Order: sequence, then structure tokens, then C-alpha cells
Amino acid sequence: MTITFTDHALRRKNQRAISDTMILAVRAFGDKIYAQNSLYFFMSKRALKRMMKTFRPDNPEKWEGLTLVCDPKTEKVLTVFKNKRWLKKIRYH
Repeated sequence: MTITFTDHALRRKNQRAISDTMILAVRAFGDKIYAQNSLYFFMSKRALKRMMKTFRPDNPEKWEGLTLVCDPKTEKVLTVFKNKRWLKKIRYH
């Protein structure tokens, strides 16, 4: 799976110490949500449980809330951040 990033996303990824492994995991196991003209991949508690069946990282609680904001057509990563409460904001706007 190849993932492409905007310059902004790469900068934010490095600033927030988000590894390539974390990005791949949220793409593979995270909740996929189309909303607000964007595609979101969100690492919820449920997604963490799915991930833990096949992959056990150190400190998995730090992975909860990892969010990728992508272009819905190309799936290019626009930005990346961590916010455990972000799912509520995505769904209800």
C-alpha cells in the first residue's frame, strides 16, 4: 500500500512524532468515515481492539485518536493529528 502525503501532512507528521507504522495501522485498521467532503481514518477504541488481534505495539493507548484527513478521490493524506474526541466532531457536522 503506497500512501502519498501533502507537504503539510509530512510537516505535521514529523512535528507530532507520528511514525509510518502508525499511519499504516490507522489506514488498515481504523474506522473509515466520509464526511465534510473529506475521507477520515480514525483510530477508535474499537479499531485498536481490531489491531491488537494482529499487531501489538508498545503503548497502544497512545495510538487512540490518531486521525488521517484524506482527499476522498485520491486518498492522499492532507493532514494527520491525534484527538480522542474528534469522531464526535466528524459525525455531527
